[in-house]
Amino acid sequence: MQDLVTAFESQFADQQFSAASATLQQLLSDFPDDPQLQILKGRLYDATGRTDEAEAIFRRLLKAQLPAKLITQARQGLLAIEMAEVNARQARIDELLKLAGGSSFAYLALLPVLPEQKDWAIAKIARVFRTDPYTARFKIPNRYPKIICLGTLAEMQAYGEELQSYGLGVIWLSIEAIAQIPVYQVEYFGEPQINPKTGQKVRAIAGIDEIIFTPDDVIAKVEGILPTFGEIVVVNAKHKLARKEQILDRVQICDLHLRNYSVNGKIGDRGILRFHDNQYRFELGLQLPVLRSLQHIAPTVKEHWTELSTWLTRILPNAKTAKDFQNFAEMSIVYPEFLKAIEATHINLERPKPSLWDNAFQLYSSTVFYQPSLATQITAQSADVKPK
Repeated sequence: MQDLVTAFESQFADQQFSAASATLQQLLSDFPDDPQLQILKGRLYDATGRTDEAEAIFRRLLKAQLPAKLITQARQGLLAIEMAEVNARQARIDELLKLAGGSSFAYLALLPVLPEQKDWAIAKIARVFRTDPYTARFKIPNRYPKIICLGTLAEMQAYGEELQSYGLGVIWLSIEAIAQIPVYQVEYFGEPQINPKTGQKVRAIAGIDEIIFTPDDVIAKVEGILPTFGEIVVVNAKHKLARKEQILDRVQICDLHLRNYSVNGKIGDRGILRFHDNQYRFELGLQLPVLRSLQHIAPTVKEHWTELSTWLTRILPNAKTAKDFQNFAEMSIVYPEFLKAIEATHINLERPKPSLWDNAFQLYSSTVFYQPSLATQITAQSADVKPK
């Protein structure tokens, strides 16, 4: 046996893997359960690209009652596999850093994982981030996307690509990419124009800009509610006046993601129209009949907004809708350093005090902008994850 083991080591060192495999098969035919030969098998599998099978062998040996020398060799086999992955990831990061935008601040988020796949996902997360299963468990989202890491775009993309190779759904997005999206703050919509040849045209007025698009140009509609916070005076438990922060108002906001459009006669390529009920000028442009709760009183902002939303739903039957901003914001608000890096929120909203909720909506809408399929995934509160 020792002569064949020596022959295997020599063939393995010379990268004569076919010969080494034949020698190992000869050994295993006589000693199929010998742990030393299993270690040789794991090394050969790792060297020939069968990494998962090699890892399974080394992990199985670590659970067995073996001499310390063999346990050490099994651990060394696992470490070699892990270090190869680390080195490959670092090489990918270095490659991406050379590209434009590679050093931009970015996040990596994991898409929801089905309950029956949670243990599998935990193992993959623990492997990629070289952490323990207990820590990895807290990175797994059940219903909504969850940010799991911040860093340079190069780092987030390298980690994301590795997780994707295992079959996990991920998103990565940089501050630079967010800043590149054209966002127009709409004051009002004009009366739609009907052309027998080109169909319906919708006009949106945003300051000095007139944006014209067709309903088919709208890829997604993103809806949300922005709370405004302020201080009020209350009587506390000691019957003394005290200041307390609470929500003063909830502003309805909506984004339309456009595939194509024209702005002041010039063709635009992908952009966002943004409007909210605190800024929209209902008295101008398109006049919609409003169903009022009290006929002798002018329609409320809420009633106007409801009719505007109904109109948009009617003329945009094919646009996907993302309306889970609340959960996304509550998840992302725990990363204030990333939200504060978003310099322009494109939300002209007077607030008693600044709020990161505006930044969170810009992040949410930008995420859907670059990942349109999220409009249905977020709404459905699940994602199709296929393990590998």
